[in-house]
Amino acid sequence: MNPAQHKSQAVKFQKRVWLAGTADDVYRRGTGVCYNRDYGTEGDHEGERDKRVERASTSNNRRFAGVLDRTVTIPSTGEIQVTINMPGSVCDIALGADTVVDTEMLTCLAGGAGGAGRFGDKGFPGRGTAIPLQTVTAVLESVKDGTGVLSADGLTLTVSDSDDYTVGDTVVILAGEDDATGAVVPGEYTISSITNSTTIVLTASAVDTTAAGTATCSYYVFTGNPTALALLLDGDESGLVTWISPPNAGDTDYEPMMGGISYINGGITLGSNFDIDLPSDTIYGARTAFIVMGTLGSHAAVVDLDVEGFTLAGGALAQVEQMDAAADAGFLVWDGIWRTLGKVGGATEA
Repeated sequence: MNPAQHKSQAVKFQKRVWLAGTADDVYRRGTGVCYNRDYGTEGDHEGERDKRVERASTSNNRRFAGVLDRTVTIPSTGEIQVTINMPGSVCDIALGADTVVDTEMLTCLAGGAGGAGRFGDKGFPGRGTAIPLQTVTAVLESVKDGTGVLSADGLTLTVSDSDDYTVGDTVVILAGEDDATGAVVPGEYTISSITNSTTIVLTASAVDTTAAGTATCSYYVFTGNPTALALLLDGDESGLVTWISPPNAGDTDYEPMMGGISYINGGITLGSNFDIDLPSDTIYGARTAFIVMGTLGSHAAVVDLDVEGFTLAGGALAQVEQMDAAADAGFLVWDGIWRTLGKVGGATEA
């Protein structure tokens, strides 16, 4: 513990750990990281499993360790010793959304989306979630309904107003269109030039191939590294949050992140239902949820609990269906079988 020495100093619970990553990658102050709990040889008595951290992902999302106390760059060795502020601390968090002091909650973003480690969407309470203790305007623009438009080469992005943008600002692509001709690649991109008040150009393409046409996406833009003072909640694991990009043609074999909240990118027309195959969990009381962020045309997202290839202890309860409009959602809890906690909007239980 690093106790406050003055009434203006917040209390931080700090720990020195080893952060692993790709050489030259920059991890900004306030970025959330998670423990590598299976570090080393499986059968070894390995104390380093409590000292090894890595970028938040959809596989370590229930092992939240804390946030970085300062910005670091991964050296050529692939690891660096860092100080993290653990749950219970009042410290700076890296933002992916605006904040209002002592209002709502923001949760660390896991991998599978751009901006992993930043706090920008609401998740469950607990480890990995924070209550902002400062009002901050963090983003220049936020489009989370899937209506952002990328050019066919993935370099040009149409925005509503770039007057406050500057070359070098960061564009976080959270999720996007995925069809036979190309898929949007979530990640952090840098603005290389600004064409006019509604058009910017990225330094690298945000699609994996040259698409036949434009591609839609969800994104936000920020300058530097906006942070806010916040209380890192402790207790049960929140499971973090992530974003899902449904393929236009549908996918009946999609296995989601276990625990936490998955935001489903919208603004596309599905060729068939997007089936989310939810297998058995291993943690009693574990919560999970799926929230549609923009309209899904022609078909819907379905949380399928009768999953081929998985044994569901006790049998599956009814699946959640008809999630096809913005804010449609299904919330579930595991107690040996999946039970529906609640449905929002047009979501139904089959």
